[in-house]
Amino acid sequence: MSSLESSTEHWQQPLLVVVMGVSGTGKSTLASEIASLSGAIFLDADSLHTEDARLQMSQGIPLTEAQRSPWIKRIYGQLCQYQSQNKSCVLAYSGLKQQHRKVIFSAYIKRAGIVLNAEQSLIAERLAKRAEHFMPPQLLSSQIAEIEPFDDEVSLLNLDVTNSVQALLLQAVHFIELLDTE
Repeated sequence: MSSLESSTEHWQQPLLVVVMGVSGTGKSTLASEIASLSGAIFLDADSLHTEDARLQMSQGIPLTEAQRSPWIKRIYGQLCQYQSQNKSCVLAYSGLKQQHRKVIFSAYIKRAGIVLNAEQSLIAERLAKRAEHFMPPQLLSSQIAEIEPFDDEVSLLNLDVTNSVQALLLQAVHFIELLDTE
């Protein structure tokens, strides 16, 4: 059993860790690894998009606020269900808008965020290699333009995705373990 897994087991409250960043930063990969290591539930926010939303984005058309709102509600509802079941969750979620992040984070009492950062050219290169994903490289600029500053309401760790997944995982685990001392 990892130290992360043993630390999540003795917390009195379940933990929500939200791994955020624009498409192509590796949110799902890192969030899945953290969840696997900790024994938490892994949730990819993209899995809660409607087929219509996926189709629209695959055609290079960004979602409107009216289209995002029901998606945010679905994510929030799923997180509330996990919280009520006393289950920790690691969520892969873009986290572009402050108001949406507030809703997402409000589902749990104990929560933290990990923000994945990289140069736009590296992310574009990664997106170009991802043929199986619905998010096309041409939406990267709109995502970057829409990202709003992060506030200090939730503990945040900023990570540079030029590091290996293993290095990012070690940093994330250390950060999460430190939450247990708060």
